[in-house]
Amino acid sequence: MRNSLFIEKGCPSSWQNEVKLSVPGEVSVTADAIYTMAGTYHIIEVDHTQKMSVNRQKIAKYRKLVELGVFDKVPKFIWITTTTYRQKQLAKLSEGLNVRIYLANDFK
Repeated sequence: MRNSLFIEKGCPSSWQNEVKLSVPGEVSVTADAIYTMAGTYHIIEVDHTQKMSVNRQKIAKYRKLVELGVFDKVPKFIWITTTTYRQKQLAKLSEGLNVRIYLANDFK
């Protein structure tokens, strides 16, 4: 699913898989992938088999990183998931963030 996003986004040269973002002693999270475009980080998360509680924790960590001013510009979060139900849950959890949520079927 991550490869589908890589191709959809035009194979960005700045794309990196499994990137750890952290503020020591505060918060740490590993993004499935990250790339930059026009000075903005695009953070990729693949929701395939993990529990929604794991996604909730990740989103909370990303919020904390934004609050701590880790990014020059507010990042864009891009999720890919498997069902419309999960897509709606992710959208609700991500309210207030710059987020786009794709379904795996969007790339078939």
